[in-house]
Amino acid sequence: MRHIITTTLLLIFLTCSSVAQSGFETEETYGVIYNKELTFDFRLHTNGIFALAMNKAKIKTYYRTTFYQVELGTLKHPKESRNNNRSLGSFQNNPGGAYVFGKQNSLFVARGGWGEKRYFSEKQERRGVAVGMSYMGGVTLGVLKPYYLDLKVNQDGDLIFVRTPYTEQYADAFLDTGNIINSSGFRYGWNDLSVIPGGHAKIALHLDWGAFDEFVKALEFGFMLDVYYKKVPIMVEQADNQMAFLNVYLAFQFGKRSN
Repeated sequence: MRHIITTTLLLIFLTCSSVAQSGFETEETYGVIYNKELTFDFRLHTNGIFALAMNKAKIKTYYRTTFYQVELGTLKHPKESRNNNRSLGSFQNNPGGAYVFGKQNSLFVARGGWGEKRYFSEKQERRGVAVGMSYMGGVTLGVLKPYYLDLKVNQDGDLIFVRTPYTEQYADAFLDTGNIINSSGFRYGWNDLSVIPGGHAKIALHLDWGAFDEFVKALEFGFMLDVYYKKVPIMVEQADNQMAFLNVYLAFQFGKRSN
């Protein structure tokens, strides 16, 4: 299945690139009003919550814009699912709550890269929606934050409260739903971060309402691939972890053009 997806993405990229090259051989800069563009993206994607990005662009012609992008976001393992232990009753005034079973780390990502936007619309068509494509690639820095659970643990015949990430000492309790009270919360684990480098690539259909106006109002729908140099330890079971994360995404883009 992974080979089929990779092959499909490659064919889409080659087809779009061929169309772009054949359609833009007679590009002109005459009449271009703006030559700079600063935009911000809010992106929703399948394996994660969201991502925020800033794009600094150079408008080369009516049809072609190059840009640099920096982005912050999250990635999740496909097997992450939320559980709830409220039905088990309270323990030490803690009623229990939501958690992700088998999770070892949360993954945050910082991306930086270079890309292009290519419009297929004729330059005279300044009203309505301009249709084009965008593609980019660059480096990724994955930041791993330990995932903490609140556990009730039997110690010398007594039940005690423990707040801990996954460790060998509490491995059995960490993977036993009968011992898990809830997730400890977002604020725990920041003092023990680790990083894992990688790279990313994106290709998307780009729709711009007013591609030649001062204010940018655009929508993108596409694919994003992150690849790391080794398996990312998001889950406790290492066999479940992976090096590559393929996402389908929807991005809303707003910004401004200037001289």
